[in-house]
This record gives sequence, structure tokens and C-alpha cells, in this order.
Amino acid sequence: MGSWIQAGRVVKMRHLKPFYVRPRRGAPVLINPVPHCMPPRSALTSVAKIFVWLLEEWYAYLLQDKKAVLLICDRYYHDLLVDPIRYRYGGPMSIARLIGTLMPRPRLWVLLDAPTEILRARKQEVQAEESARQRQAYLSLVRKQRNYVIVDASQPLGKVITDVEHAITTAVIESEGNRG
Repeated sequence: MGSWIQAGRVVKMRHLKPFYVRPRRGAPVLINPVPHCMPPRSALTSVAKIFVWLLEEWYAYLLQDKKAVLLICDRYYHDLLVDPIRYRYGGPMSIARLIGTLMPRPRLWVLLDAPTEILRARKQEVQAEESARQRQAYLSLVRKQRNYVIVDASQPLGKVITDVEHAITTAVIESEGNRG
């Protein structure tokens, strides 16, 4: 994102989702290193949580995230559709999919993909079979989006960064061209 910063544009990064309904001022974002070890929440709590999540995303989209800002989310709501266990989702998947259709859509979906063996070498949060299943589910999910790019994350880091920056720059140029 160096080229974005050098061009004087603002880059914001967000882990997963905003916290506008219940802000945690100054608190670091805690990431569970073993996300599949916790039991699911109740159906009512799960559905309430994703509904609040929907409201938070629309609030951020309409009132907080400026359109001239490059907002990078390392995870987004649709992760829940691929891996509901990570989010302790205990509600009906039909409701989760419905809420997913109502979420604001990113202008560009970027999937960092690599063969399952490489993913497993980097992170062993889940069993090999689950890693393979999730990889295929992410590929399927992203290919259903209007604007997406799949970047080969098995390449050297510098090349991955260059590929992602190129995809973002191309998407922005195309979107600005469509407006003018």
C-alpha cells in the first residue's frame, strides 16, 4: 500500500468489523488463536449478533468510511458463511446467508490463495481436511462476486504485495472511469 500512501491517499485497515455499537476505545483487537475450540452461541444470540453486525457495517459504510479512503478488511462478514464455527455461529445458515446478501459489498474482493499444504505450513488452526474445505469454499465464494482477484499467496511476499496493489489500483481506475 506504499504507492497509495505516497499518492497522498488515506489507507485504513480494519480487522473483521467495526465496533460502533459497543466501541472498545483504545483496546487492542484480540484474536483467538484456536477459534474452533469454543462452543457455538445460541441461535437467538447468533442471529442477534449478525443483525447488529449488519447495522454496524451499514453505519460504517454510510457515515464513517470516507469514499476517498482505501479500506482494507482482513476478514469480512462472508467469512462466517465459510467458517461458522470460527464465529461460534449457532443460528440457521439460511439467516446468515440472507444477512450476507444485505451487507454492503466491497468494490473489490481479494483472495490470497495458496495450495492447502502451504496454508497448513503457515497456520495449523484447523485440521488439514478443514483447511482444504475452507480453501475451496473461499474460492467458490469469491468467484461469485462481481469484482474479484485471486492472488497466488505462495509467491514471495514482495510479489504478493505487488499483485494486490496492482489489483486495487486497477479496480480504482476502472471505477473512477465508470463514474466520469
